[in-house]
Amino acid sequence: MRAHFFGNRPMTNKVKPYAGIALAILLIAGCSHTADETRTWIHQNEPIVFNPDGGWCWFQDERGLIDNGRLVFGSVSSAGDIIVTHYELGTGQRDTLNIHPRLQQNDHAQPALMKRPDGRYLMAYSAHNGPHAYSRISSEPGDPTRWLPAEEVDVGDRATYSNLYHLTGNDRTYNFHRGIGWHPNVMVSDDQGDSWQYGGRLFAEEGHRPYMRYASDGSDRIHFITTDGHPRVFANSIYHGYIENDRIFTSTGTGLGRIDGPDTGRTTSDFTRIFEGDDDNVAWTSDIQLDEEGYPYIGYSVTKDRIGAGEGGMDHRYRYARWDGNRWNDFEIAYAGRRLYPREDAYTGLIALHPDNPDMVYISTDAHPETGEPLISSADGERHYEIWQGLTSDRGATWTWRAVTGHSESDNIRPYIVSDGNDWAVLWLRGAYRTYTDYNLEVVGAVSRAAL
Repeated sequence: MRAHFFGNRPMTNKVKPYAGIALAILLIAGCSHTADETRTWIHQNEPIVFNPDGGWCWFQDERGLIDNGRLVFGSVSSAGDIIVTHYELGTGQRDTLNIHPRLQQNDHAQPALMKRPDGRYLMAYSAHNGPHAYSRISSEPGDPTRWLPAEEVDVGDRATYSNLYHLTGNDRTYNFHRGIGWHPNVMVSDDQGDSWQYGGRLFAEEGHRPYMRYASDGSDRIHFITTDGHPRVFANSIYHGYIENDRIFTSTGTGLGRIDGPDTGRTTSDFTRIFEGDDDNVAWTSDIQLDEEGYPYIGYSVTKDRIGAGEGGMDHRYRYARWDGNRWNDFEIAYAGRRLYPREDAYTGLIALHPDNPDMVYISTDAHPETGEPLISSADGERHYEIWQGLTSDRGATWTWRAVTGHSESDNIRPYIVSDGNDWAVLWLRGAYRTYTDYNLEVVGAVSRAAL
């Protein structure tokens, strides 16, 4: 299951170097390079294998964190175990801990992690449409190896996904999840996750299940993007809003009321629409982050050939949109290739945004990002998903692409970037992904140290 880095060897003619950025010197073994270049292009060796058996969905966050020089992240093994992996950035020492054996053989059971104000770690997770959510707290600050027993949390309906955030402005912890009505709901805690109470339903879309992604400034606001429903049954648009003081607002600050209880008249159409979908452009949320001004930037995918369940999804595109304080600027940026498997026509390899650098993204695609040409591996003659890094210098209007992996013997999918503002790491899944309940994947990636 090897994915070859384009690092210390010449590029093929299918890999385009960055325009206007002197990174080509990194491709020659033994050449010197600057600290800034090393921080941008960190793929000089074979990827690190962080966990030999793990998978994840992408509607739970944060999937990982970096704390005091240690990378900590969660995943779901091929057998359905909830796994916590920790990796020492300085020494390369790593270990995995099975904290919930055989919960569910399903990547939707991925846990979310958060560092509490007291330094201990908080974790939340659930089975896919499970009877309740689970909440766990580490025994000691900064120690991911010991955890208190799991607490069952009743969310009022079937539970799926967890997204953990703490706001210092009101000293409140939030777990956004899919719950009542198959809609986005939230549990809240005023004691850092020691106990939970129901906060309310964010909005409702009768007969549909919206798909949310969240990002927090850690202080006052939690931003989100959403679809109308599942792309298998709805020609989704993409919308944005934010939460402040437990009230919901549009991108421009128009108030839409308080989150209070399970009943709400809010729908997706009340929020700010970024992209308008139709039968030839069916959108799905991928990632959202916030820039230094607190403005959101997002990545998402669009299915161009939705014919019907199992018949479309052979032409996806990645898009990038950024809020400038007045409006959304939205661009198609890359070919995303084909669906991962039949029936889930909208499943792509995914796009991930760097949380500290709005000008950097990572994508997984089995097509060349610029031309759409199939990526055929010389290792086995098969078409595989590869990881690419993209950079922009004009706020997303144009991009240059560089291959991180190439000519692999298996697929490389679902990149995820974790950072503490100094050190950062890009992780992805490598191996065989047949369905969300049937996969054989390892978590691999690369690390950037601030000291470099």
